[in-house]
This record gives sequence, structure tokens and C-alpha cells, in this order.
Amino acid sequence: MTIENPATYWGELWASGRQYSPLTGPEIALLDEHAGCGRGRLALDIGCGDGALTRHLAELGFQATGLDCTPVAPALAEPSAGPVQYCCVDFEAPQQPPLPQRAYALITARLVFAFIKDKPAFLSRVRSLLTFGGVFWVVTPIAERLPPDQASIGITRVEEELLTSLWAWVRATDVGSLRCYVLRAWGDASTETKGC
Repeated sequence: MTIENPATYWGELWASGRQYSPLTGPEIALLDEHAGCGRGRLALDIGCGDGALTRHLAELGFQATGLDCTPVAPALAEPSAGPVQYCCVDFEAPQQPPLPQRAYALITARLVFAFIKDKPAFLSRVRSLLTFGGVFWVVTPIAERLPPDQASIGITRVEEELLTSLWAWVRATDVGSLRCYVLRAWGDASTETKGC
């Protein structure tokens, strides 16, 4: 699905009270298994919306930053028990946007990838921001599993191949109608900690 002006489009939907698929228990359990303890490491949540995933990352112990192209969604975010920062940033801007940090141990993109205009450029930017052995967590519907009138909010097989190529390690798990991807950057993952 191509959206010409994402900030306006999403801002109007959030301002109207639109709600999106909430995080589910199985999805959270899968993320927790692969993200491990934050232990103060940095996490970046692209397309954070109302900040539900960003707050969960903070609860895991990450220093979490939520990015959204519109200030409307993060303004709706509830307070967090952990360190959370929200930034209004167009992650798809031609020049890399200013971010609070230069490298992140975990980057997430939940229900975002299907809407990215230039997916190769997006993935290149994500890789450039991951630490050695860092994890990219992506959650998206699969187009072929959706009704024809909703297929544009999912990714195609070709887009899935693009998403999952050039990583050191890839796992895909279906959780309800969504597919969760764990994509690990090249490098030593021995510093990852399971359980807090």
C-alpha cells in the first residue's frame, strides 16, 4: 500500500481514535524469548504508534526510543515504568534522520513493513543502525492470507524474500494472522542474555 503523505494519513487516523491490532500474549512471549533482557541496551521501535511495544521494550530493561512519522500517535502513549523516549521522525527521509543514538541492539517494526515505500533502502538503513549481532524484529500480515481487499496491508512473497535476505540468522513464526520475523545481524550474539 503506497501512502503519499504518511504523517498526514496516520496522524488523521490516530486523531480520529482509530485503534490497531494490540500486542498479544503469544507475540510478546516470542519477542521476549529472542530479545532477552534489555540490561540498559538500546532499542528502537520504528512506527511506534501509541507506544505499546516501546513501553514493553522498556519493561524488558531496554532504553527504548519510539519513532513515528506523526506526533499524534506518541502523544496518546501511556506513561512507562522504564526509560522511554518518543521522537517524531520520518525514518524514510532521503537523508538519515537525526536519532538519539547511533547503534541499537534491537530494532522493531510492527505492522510497518508493508507500508514502506522503498523497502531496500529501509532495510539498508536498519542494518546500518544495528549493533554487531543485533536483532531486527518485524511483525506483518502476509498478503496472500488476507482477503483481496486487504492484501495491501500485508507483504508479498517477493517482499518476504527481500526482508529475509542478507541476515546471519532468520526465524519466522506465525502468531495468529501475523508473521513474526527475528532477523539477526552478522556478528557475535554471545552477549545476548535470556531471562532477566
